[in-house]
Amino acid sequence: MNPNYSFMQYAALVLFTFIPLCAAQPQKTCTGYTIPVNPTSLNFIWAKPFANNYDVIDFLTGSASRTAAKDFHPFSGSKTQTASYQISATFCAPRNSTSNKNVVLFLTHGANFDRSYWDPSISPEKYSFVDWVIARGYSVFFYDRLGVGKSSLVSGYVNQASIQVSILTELATAVKSGKYTGSIGTPSSLVLVGHSFGSVISSAVVMASPTLADGLILTGFSFNSNSSRGSGVFETWQPRIASGEDPKWRALDNGYLTGVDIFSNVNIFFKAPDYDLDVVEYAEKIKQPFGINEVFSSGAVNTTTAEFTGPTMIIAGQFDFIFCNGQCDGVLQHPAQEIFANAREFKAVSYPGAGHGLNLAANATGAFQIITDFLSDGGL
Repeated sequence: MNPNYSFMQYAALVLFTFIPLCAAQPQKTCTGYTIPVNPTSLNFIWAKPFANNYDVIDFLTGSASRTAAKDFHPFSGSKTQTASYQISATFCAPRNSTSNKNVVLFLTHGANFDRSYWDPSISPEKYSFVDWVIARGYSVFFYDRLGVGKSSLVSGYVNQASIQVSILTELATAVKSGKYTGSIGTPSSLVLVGHSFGSVISSAVVMASPTLADGLILTGFSFNSNSSRGSGVFETWQPRIASGEDPKWRALDNGYLTGVDIFSNVNIFFKAPDYDLDVVEYAEKIKQPFGINEVFSSGAVNTTTAEFTGPTMIIAGQFDFIFCNGQCDGVLQHPAQEIFANAREFKAVSYPGAGHGLNLAANATGAFQIITDFLSDGGL
């Protein structure tokens, strides 16, 4: 962990279906998979589980304390562990032959969502990144991260960044070899695309395995820790133990938290006036809890100079609350450009009007256009 960063700055770095085919949507062929994975990783051991929401509040107060660097200790140690899980995923390809059909975009969602973040059922012509890239000839692989959606459940005290990095590496390696890609076989190129926590772990993968991917797109993210919201994210989100908030989450232990209501969700993921109320309500309906250890373990993710040489883009909503303290203009370029000094192309974009939930902003397709233009210009 970089000693120049506070624990809360690191924590801030994390926070963060199928659609019936019709004439207005791109023609695609999709296949669902349940994929066994066996991640091995060095994991933090959580020190003290929460008994109730009073414990959650006290914990978050302690994490934001002026003396947290000295007296806030969420972990009791660390241990290398191996486990077996099932990951639910979808692969989609254009139905017709295209020049870049063999380029696979590998999508990893962030906290508060499952894979439907990339392919929402509400107004897909405005918000589906999957449909957007399929219409431009790309193929796409996207999955439910461990602990959410249809993937295996695991304790919120166990679920953490190192496990997610190991799972992503295992899945991406399989996809690059031609597994789970249907009729296209072995891809010509693989591009990792993340959002928020998904960007944290996607960047960690290319830093550890710089030849695994051919391109990298980090959305809803910044390496500039000085611009992060820190403890203000939690103060705004007001997390509560998820199992007590909705009966559908009763199977989760107390290590899974969720924002207290729709308004806290808006504060974290949206920015007026660049959203539609029906989309906000949809996002609240489909939201997923996050594991507390996912947040507090993310500080261990490597942010040293990457050997990765592929085209790299960082794009965040101009008013991203989590990573930019509500204003991303001027803060995305550095230190990202130095971290990816070996990338043959690098671009940082503060996307006008949008908040943290870039794919659900009213002007989302403009951001999609910037991403696919960058890939095309970079030969992908």
